[in-house]
This record gives sequence, structure tokens and C-alpha cells, in this order.
Amino acid sequence: MDFLKRILVPLLVCGMLAPASGSSHEYQIKAAFIYNFLRYIEWPTERNAYSVGILGEDPFEGGLEQFQKKPLGGKNITVKMVKSAKEARGCDVLFISATEADKLDGTLAALKGAPVLTISDLPSFTDHGGQIGFTTERNRVRFIVNTDALSASELKASSNLLKLAILKGG
Repeated sequence: MDFLKRILVPLLVCGMLAPASGSSHEYQIKAAFIYNFLRYIEWPTERNAYSVGILGEDPFEGGLEQFQKKPLGGKNITVKMVKSAKEARGCDVLFISATEADKLDGTLAALKGAPVLTISDLPSFTDHGGQIGFTTERNRVRFIVNTDALSASELKASSNLLKLAILKGG
């Protein structure tokens, strides 16, 4: 119950549980989710800072840059645009934009096994091997976690995060 209070109260304050109506508002919600994913994912080695990359056009319209002003657990967060999967291997988190749909399978193949948390709102993202895919159900933003893809990259999601997710995989 304590975990639910710690995650649900900030989500309510940030508006993350509000209906996903406008595109801008929807991406504010998704940005808040990404920020919180950093709290509940464990990488195979300790991080001194977090690097969040965006591959393709930035649907957040710079909204992820607010992370750089909000260190998480004393760790700074940098946000950068990346041009390729090779460059994305240096990130802890990678958001793959819809403009990269035609390259998705190649991008995910190039990142396979790398400790990079892949996130997108492309349809069937987790079916293609992505780790966290955003979806909208009943006009609310939700997320799907592909547990097999996480394990293959040696990333671990806390049980508390998985309780809130739609699970795919073993």
C-alpha cells in the first residue's frame, strides 16, 4: 500500500492518471511515466547518472528536457537526440519515435542484449521486442511491459512497477 501511495500520488499531481485527450497533454503524461520508470528499473551496473535518448522526431516537443532540472536519487539526467541505434547504445533509456516505424525491427535488433530500456508508443511495439510500449485504453495512457525483452537486456523491473503494467512475456 505504501508503494501505491508513493507512485499514485505523484501520478495524480502530474496528471498522469487524467484522461489522455490532446496530443501535447498525452506526451506530458508519457514523459512523467518515463521519469518514473527510471525509479523502478534496475540496470546490471550502478548508474552515476541517467541518459535518455530520443530516436526520431521529438513528440514531447522538448518536454523530456525538464528531467535535466530534476535529479533522481541524486543522479543527474541528460536528454539527447540520437541519430542511430549505434549511438543509442550509450543511453540508459531510448524513446523510439513514430517517425522510426519503418526502421523499428533493425533498431531493436541492433540494441538486442544492450542494457538500454526501449520505450515507444508505436502499435505492437512490445510484439517486436520493445520493452515498454505505451497504449491508450478507455482514453487513459497505460503501458505494456515485455518481461522477456527486459530480461534479455539484463534489466529488472520492480514488482511494484509490474503491478501497474499490462504484462507480456514469461
